[in-house]
Amino acid sequence: MGNGSFQVSWTSPRDLPTGSDRPTITGDGLAFGAPTVEADGRTVTALVTADRAPLPAELDVVLSGDRLDEAGFDPSTGTADDVMPPRITRELDAPDPGRPGPYDVVSSDYDWDPVKLPGMPEPIEMVGHVVEPAPGEATGPRPLVLFLHGRHSVCYNPTDPDDFADGWPCQAPMEEIPSHLGYDYVQQLLASQGYATVSVRVNGINAQDDRLADGGADARAAIVQEHLDGWVDLAAAHQVDLDQVVLVGHSRGGEGVDRASIQIRTSAPYRIAGQVLLAPTDFAWHTAPYVPTVTVLPYCDGDVYDLQGQRFTDVARGMAPDDTSLKSSVMAMGTNHNFFNTEWTPATAVAPSWDDWGGDRDETCGTRHPGRLKPWQQRAVGKAYVAGAVRLFTGEGEYTPMYDGSPVTVDSIGGAEVLTHAIGGGRSLRRPGNEARPTLTTGDADARLCTGISSGSGSFAICGRRNRDWVTPHWATGGEPVPTRQFLEFAWQESGASGGLRFAVPLDLSSDRLELRTIADPTYADPDVQVRISDSAGGSALLDPEPGTGPTPMPEVAWATKLWATTVVVDARDATGVDLTDITSVELVAGTPRGRVWVADLAAAPEEVAAVPDRRLPQVRIGNVRIDEGAGGIKVARVPFDIVGNVTRAGRFAVFTAGQQRGQVQRLVVDVAPGQTSGSIPVEYNADRQFGHDQQTLIALWPLQGIATDDYLGQLLVVDDDPAPDVDIDVTRRVREGGTIEITVTLEGATGVGTEVLARAVRGEGEDLRGVDVPRAWLEDHSDARHPQRPLWRTRTFVYDQVSPRRGTVTLRIPVRRDGVREGTEFLSVLVATGIGERARYRIKVLDRD
Repeated sequence: MGNGSFQVSWTSPRDLPTGSDRPTITGDGLAFGAPTVEADGRTVTALVTADRAPLPAELDVVLSGDRLDEAGFDPSTGTADDVMPPRITRELDAPDPGRPGPYDVVSSDYDWDPVKLPGMPEPIEMVGHVVEPAPGEATGPRPLVLFLHGRHSVCYNPTDPDDFADGWPCQAPMEEIPSHLGYDYVQQLLASQGYATVSVRVNGINAQDDRLADGGADARAAIVQEHLDGWVDLAAAHQVDLDQVVLVGHSRGGEGVDRASIQIRTSAPYRIAGQVLLAPTDFAWHTAPYVPTVTVLPYCDGDVYDLQGQRFTDVARGMAPDDTSLKSSVMAMGTNHNFFNTEWTPATAVAPSWDDWGGDRDETCGTRHPGRLKPWQQRAVGKAYVAGAVRLFTGEGEYTPMYDGSPVTVDSIGGAEVLTHAIGGGRSLRRPGNEARPTLTTGDADARLCTGISSGSGSFAICGRRNRDWVTPHWATGGEPVPTRQFLEFAWQESGASGGLRFAVPLDLSSDRLELRTIADPTYADPDVQVRISDSAGGSALLDPEPGTGPTPMPEVAWATKLWATTVVVDARDATGVDLTDITSVELVAGTPRGRVWVADLAAAPEEVAAVPDRRLPQVRIGNVRIDEGAGGIKVARVPFDIVGNVTRAGRFAVFTAGQQRGQVQRLVVDVAPGQTSGSIPVEYNADRQFGHDQQTLIALWPLQGIATDDYLGQLLVVDDDPAPDVDIDVTRRVREGGTIEITVTLEGATGVGTEVLARAVRGEGEDLRGVDVPRAWLEDHSDARHPQRPLWRTRTFVYDQVSPRRGTVTLRIPVRRDGVREGTEFLSVLVATGIGERARYRIKVLDRD
């Protein structure tokens, strides 16, 4: 592509599976643009920025944790087998949200006119499945809960379980997979409790979003808003209170509803009271400020394998100083990606379906492992935590302990293990590297700040150094061009050692409890710690965490053990010898001989969740720019961005660009001033008088503070306007056995890029030159050598090289064997094509020498 930008493609031998994760091309130390899948459903393409063209051996194509370009299934290797030890828990002091309510329910369906969306050739259906209390039930105003399913196969053949299709619309005998009906079990529960619900279908998006850089998130957000707009006219007849709308999104539907929450303004005729995201993607590293959010993470997710939904919690930290919305992550042990949807679950789906976890059935997360939940058990967890969140978002604060790290459970989930942590909700937060710095350590211990990156690097500056095996939802993977956060890494080699965080602005623990989001290193035995709190005058108290809330390593899974933060909870209200209104340091005191933890942050958490301001952040949207190259050397183009909404205080967002110079990437921070409505991103490019490739620079925006990112992917395309060089092709027209066919390509004119030359054997007249007529070693390098008796055109024989700008010429050679057999004249027809569009066909006569 020029200037150190290379387009890399890989084609699978079979159709890529349709799921929520997307195939990604990766390589150590390389910067990649957003991947897309071509129309054939098998080819993955991405733009990479590097000093040189990357070698195939340096790249991998990864989908859901598995390297597609390597044989085998990576997560199935190894013999990890681990069961999480039981925790001490208590019953939630509120009615079980997973139990049906008192109301009779009714179901109905609607099918409105389809809508046309940008980037989608075919219109998208507007189909909804409604479950609500029966008309005569005296529920009062009913909050509306809208469900959006994720990315799954679209069409199936009812008479052939192996016949799938992702074309749109489905053509007979194909029928649509009713993914939107897969949440009816939750809808029935909510309707019995007094809520109106609708689940919407987006098969049209699933069939057409492969080539959208954002994975279709904006399209899904648009459909959510189209349905809500339609409900404005329906609300009165259904007793719906549109001031209390809760969105529930599964998989890519999770990212879609979050994008809708970002876009929907407070002036809309409906208000988003909260959202529940089930196993969501978050390719954009987005989150919705001022919108309470619960993100459910399945520990055995075999699709969104990296649990990237954790970003919806972590990215919110510090985005808006007055954002008191609760952001909670819920780790549901033993659950997979698909089984929250009954239409993606074997035995309950009308179309063929599957378990997305692909490892050994007897190992951790396998279907026969004791820690893995049955589908009905997983649905019980889904019902309880979706319904509990809906009740929390619509004013029932007694459900907060299900989401804030408290060791509570409810009867309806049986023995299922669920862990949680939260930020926001009125917490007074202290972040390592921002408001908090490491304390001095005591004993044989080390406490340092590290950057939240996971990599094979041995650098002590990053938290996940030399990591090849762990999944790290809190940390960026090495090479991801995204903002990072700092953590406290505390490691010890003797009992009694201590280390922690100090801060200038004290915490008040006289009425609030202390919470530490803490990741435990699974290499060590379960760490036993106490917590020391100290005030500015030197007073201190040593306290035990609440039972069931110590640092908890996650179960070991081959290639998939998660490093995920559990909540250490300390109630300090009865502590003596310390001023609880003036806490200036918090330290962990080791009770085990060895261990390591990472502290994401600590907070003073109020007993009740704070009210959320009725506001939204302004949004920045980047565009695409196409310009002619011109001349004059190094120039600067400006790619504009617009700001939607009013900027009332300073904001910041991060920018990443790749492709503007050979091997170079650019990272910068853009400050946004109050009242600003637009701006631009500067990008350098080279305007010369030499023929070359178009120059493409990819641009990505990431939110930091005071502003959200909406359309976050853009590009600058500089179109080369210099004339292509003349091409002269000289081909040997007659050769005897034992000689060599030479194809010489010469460029005449100024060029700054190499030009590919391909000569391919094609069908022609006369007796064909065959594989046995060229040296065996040459045939193996340039053809399918399994059938040497076949004509070269049938074995897809080719020869390839590149004309470098410096040499200006290249010669391709096809050697011909002298076989000692008397035979007639043979012929080889070749099609010669160059990378600048020149194509010519030649017929070469091969004479018998014997």
